[in-house]
Amino acid sequence: MRSEHHYSKQKKITLAVLVLVIVAAILAAMYFLFLRLEQRSDAAPEGAGTAASRTAEEALLTDPPVDMTPEPAAETPDEDEDIILYYNGQAYRYNKDLSVLLVLGVDDYDIEVSKNHRNQSQADLLLVAVFDHTKHTYKILQLNRDSMVDDPVLSMGGSFIGYNFEQIALCHTYGRGLEDSCENSVHAVTHFLYETPIDNYFALTMSAIPIMNDLVGGVTVTIEDDFTGIDDTLIKGQTVTLDENNVENYVRSRFKMTDDPTNLARMRRQRTYMTGLMSAISEAVKKDSSFVMDAYFSVDDYLVTDCTIEALNDYAEQFSDYTSEGFVTPAGENKVGEEFMEFYVDEADLQRIVIETFYIPVEE
Repeated sequence: MRSEHHYSKQKKITLAVLVLVIVAAILAAMYFLFLRLEQRSDAAPEGAGTAASRTAEEALLTDPPVDMTPEPAAETPDEDEDIILYYNGQAYRYNKDLSVLLVLGVDDYDIEVSKNHRNQSQADLLLVAVFDHTKHTYKILQLNRDSMVDDPVLSMGGSFIGYNFEQIALCHTYGRGLEDSCENSVHAVTHFLYETPIDNYFALTMSAIPIMNDLVGGVTVTIEDDFTGIDDTLIKGQTVTLDENNVENYVRSRFKMTDDPTNLARMRRQRTYMTGLMSAISEAVKKDSSFVMDAYFSVDDYLVTDCTIEALNDYAEQFSDYTSEGFVTPAGENKVGEEFMEFYVDEADLQRIVIETFYIPVEE
């Protein structure tokens, strides 16, 4: 069954504002760039642990310089219960005046439903939108889909059975591809961010991107990478208006790129595309009052969300009224694994980002 996102027509105009902004933040996250994992162990590997407890050798980093263990450790704490972390000798309290939305870009054209709790769809784009209701600002934390993390594993029957240390993109493959897969992605991201609570999720398949790109008449970008052998219309140094024929190549190409085949270069292009798409949407709305309604109905079949009508309205207002603080991306190191590209996050940088984004100092 799909999530509760089929609303009355009277509500859809308001909800469409949110969809447009989020679609602007989601691009055609790459699809089928790598072979699917044919087999994956049903049990967590021996010694698997949390992101905070990985050894220096596993993470290719020195031991974390701070204690980032939540106190109390609770993934869904009571509203009146504080989450305390210790960072460089200072106690920090979770900022309860935040709303956190996980935005997922799923590497399928349609919402595919599996018969059991394993599916073939990956979360190739993971954005954590954080709204600060005190400062009236929001920022977007962009996670590398190749980040090596402890993904929660579901059995064929849907029960949690442990963790696998693997790419975070694979968290979505556990589940039937609907709400359960999105919730497993929430679990993975929460676990990765030192048990940071996430309020809602919003997942779109990549079919939404060409649709939105076409609706705005294409997004104009300057080509900074060498697409030789991939797309002759994307010439390095030239300014190009992307269309349905080359938009996916621009936002998803990676493996065959000459200059930089890593996900880091592609993430940079994704941020460029997001900025251009948001600008184009703004101009389209000014020219055509029916654009919002047309866009909503165009992408409605490609989304899954747990947001209520009230939550969607709140997020729409915040995206519209709050000041953007831009994108934040944790540093780290790329490594060619046995089968796939792997990204090992810089734990110290991730800890700093978590503290600065989600926590406030405890007054003595």
